[in-house]
Amino acid sequence: MFDKEYSFRGKHAEMVTKLTSEFDNQKNKFFEHNYDVYMLAPIIGFLYQRKAALDKSNDIKPTKIFPEQLINRVDDFNFNYRLIMLLDKVYEPDLEKRIEKAFRGLNNSDDEELYESYVRGGIEVLYEKLIEGASKPENYTEKLYDFLEEFDERYNEEIDMESVLEMCRKVKS
Repeated sequence: MFDKEYSFRGKHAEMVTKLTSEFDNQKNKFFEHNYDVYMLAPIIGFLYQRKAALDKSNDIKPTKIFPEQLINRVDDFNFNYRLIMLLDKVYEPDLEKRIEKAFRGLNNSDDEELYESYVRGGIEVLYEKLIEGASKPENYTEKLYDFLEEFDERYNEEIDMESVLEMCRKVKS
């Protein structure tokens, strides 16, 4: 699955281009390479439960990830794919089937399309949270801070340090 050139198309290509572009005169950008976006987007898409259909409009030039860039990171991409196949209980409620999809089901077009829909959904979330509406360098910094704060509240507030310490004490005993 991650052994040939990959192209972002339509509006998602435009979003990836903006996510990997400099936003100030200090050469700052959110992502250095397209493959960095491709690495994070499916996880964000899944966490935000955001999927998006393929935009087939031809008026926007596709942006690509070259095969060697994918192959050099194939373990990381496979990890993300397997993680989503294991965690998506809505797509496949049966645990045994999810395990099968994650570890033996590579090259299943329906599963790959699900993964890609999370990639596209994640790109949309990243674009909305980091780029959309920003016009000055300080806007981008504020948007990044707001996104990280929201992410922390959404996924880390439930962690109670006292509970973690208590579990550590039990293990130690």
